[in-house]
Amino acid sequence: MTLPATDRWGTWVSALAPVRDPNTEEIIALFGIDYPVEYWQAEINKHVLHSIVVVACILALLALLYRMKLSNYRLAVVSQELEKNEILFRTGFRQAPIGIALVDCSYVIAMSNAEFARILGRAKDDIASLNWRDITHPEDLDKVLEFFKQSQKRRTSEASLEKRFVKSDGTAVWVNMTVRKLQLVNEDVTNEYYLCMVQDIQARKEGEEALRESERSKRVLLENLPGMAYRCKFDEHWTMEFVSRGCYDLTGYKDESLLHNKELSFNDLIVPEYRDVLREEWERVVEQRSLFRYEYEIVTAGGERKWVLETGQGVFGDDGEVAALEGIIIDITETKEKQRQIEYISDHDLMTGVHNRRYYEEVKAHLDREEKLPIAIIIADINGVRLINDAYGTEAGDRLIIETARILQRCSREGDILARTGGDEFRMILPNTNRHQANQILKTIQAECIKFNSKIRETERRISLSVGIGIKAGKESSWESAEKEADESLRRHKLFERKSMHNTVLSSIMATMYAKSQETEEHSQRISEKCIKVAELLRLPQSKQDELHLCAMLHDIGKVGIDDRILNKPEKLSEEEWEIMKTHPEIGYRIVMSAPELASAATVILAHHERWDGKGYPLGLSGDEIPLLARILAIVDAYDAMTQERVYRKALPKELALKEIEKNAGIQFDPTIARIFVELMRNEG
Repeated sequence: MTLPATDRWGTWVSALAPVRDPNTEEIIALFGIDYPVEYWQAEINKHVLHSIVVVACILALLALLYRMKLSNYRLAVVSQELEKNEILFRTGFRQAPIGIALVDCSYVIAMSNAEFARILGRAKDDIASLNWRDITHPEDLDKVLEFFKQSQKRRTSEASLEKRFVKSDGTAVWVNMTVRKLQLVNEDVTNEYYLCMVQDIQARKEGEEALRESERSKRVLLENLPGMAYRCKFDEHWTMEFVSRGCYDLTGYKDESLLHNKELSFNDLIVPEYRDVLREEWERVVEQRSLFRYEYEIVTAGGERKWVLETGQGVFGDDGEVAALEGIIIDITETKEKQRQIEYISDHDLMTGVHNRRYYEEVKAHLDREEKLPIAIIIADINGVRLINDAYGTEAGDRLIIETARILQRCSREGDILARTGGDEFRMILPNTNRHQANQILKTIQAECIKFNSKIRETERRISLSVGIGIKAGKESSWESAEKEADESLRRHKLFERKSMHNTVLSSIMATMYAKSQETEEHSQRISEKCIKVAELLRLPQSKQDELHLCAMLHDIGKVGIDDRILNKPEKLSEEEWEIMKTHPEIGYRIVMSAPELASAATVILAHHERWDGKGYPLGLSGDEIPLLARILAIVDAYDAMTQERVYRKALPKELALKEIEKNAGIQFDPTIARIFVELMRNEG
């Protein structure tokens, strides 16, 4: 295009186009067309406008396409985000560590996750369309339905409660359920749902139940402990921060009286002599962080002293300092008393209350010190205990031993040791006592025995002691030598006293027998006189006559061991009573055998109820097996019994009694002696 040019014909614009050589591509000419400027401008404007419109349309289309692409991009981004969010939602919903369920207004489960299914112990597919009522524990159903109703009215959109679901196996599971109201709009329709978030709290509930049970058990235990459980400060008052109900039974004070020293401190209850040592022991235990165990005494509200056993330990804070003391205090008064009784039993003779041989042997070692010398030993032996046991029974012998112990106790000084070291033997250890002083004590003992014997009746048992003294003069002297000296002295005394003692005891036994039965001393004298006459006719030596006299006097001594009711019964004896009565020859035998000098009479006394035909008692001897003196005694005793009054019959005439003896000669009685006796009595007229 050329620039506009003006000539006479007007203003023109030329449009030139080069003409090229087809072979050489060189410009060989120009082709031109001239256009009036007006026309050219109009055409240009026409074409420009058209181009503008086209461009505008293209631009508009491009803008639209850009917007569409941008919109599609944005839509793609949103779709991608939505897909991502949906994946996240579904993943989160499915894998959430709490159970999630969507419940409609009819309480039907519209949706739930795997954790919800696990909590219910059901398959996920089984939960779909389940009604909330079907899975709620019956005891919680009303509470849950009311909770949902209140959720609809509640302004706040969220609330929680604890409830129980029923699992597929019928067991219950505790959950914490948080409910949020949801309104879902779909095509202008609003649907209400409950979003239920469920957390399994079964383990927590079981823990709480276990804790409650533990607390209950602890409370029951503390309330029923045989003592007082406590927690106190480590201060001078033992200030109580906790005291169990056993406090009242132990101390007589209510637990609140001791709490924080409201009325008094526990230290006030401790017997003063134990307070310092108790504190020292606790300080040692706290320092070593060991267990505390100590026995001491307290004074109760009633003024009673009680032995208690305290066991406990320190409670330490993070700083290592003792924060409190915890433990239990129990009443061991009864245990202490039993312990004391056991110790008493182990050291004492239960019958007499004095020490026993074990204690006697132990104490010798403790007394073997220079400051205790000289030491005297007195051994006292009760004479005739065996005789008394045989005559009256062991109870009578025991009473004699007890009375002897009382006498010896009265004669003992402070620091002296008295022990029963044998059945009828006592020993006394007298510290700082020489022979002269020991003899003075011995005289006191003898005087007390005489005093005792003077106050009792003739039929009662008298005390007769044989005693011996030994002296441990120095450390070089042994206990064995002192005891041997006392034993020798005792033996000599016993030999000297024996016959007198036996006579005394036998006299007492005979007096008792006469007092309790129908037999009298005159009866024994009559029998003795008649027996001697028969012995003279049989030409027995004087020694046998003397022995026969003794047997006649003692033949019924065994009746001292027979019950008075049997001895004096006016009616016929029962079979059982008769068997008891038949034991008196054996009792008499044992009594007489206790005195060695009377032993020869024992066999006669044992056999004086034997029969010639062997049907007597107690041994069933017959004929010449029966001792001669017993055969004589049997006839004379039978005759005297028949001719004397008895509570159960009158006396028989002399001749009738003699005929009875003749009748039983060769059956009950020795026929020869029976004939001699009958002739003797008839000749006397």
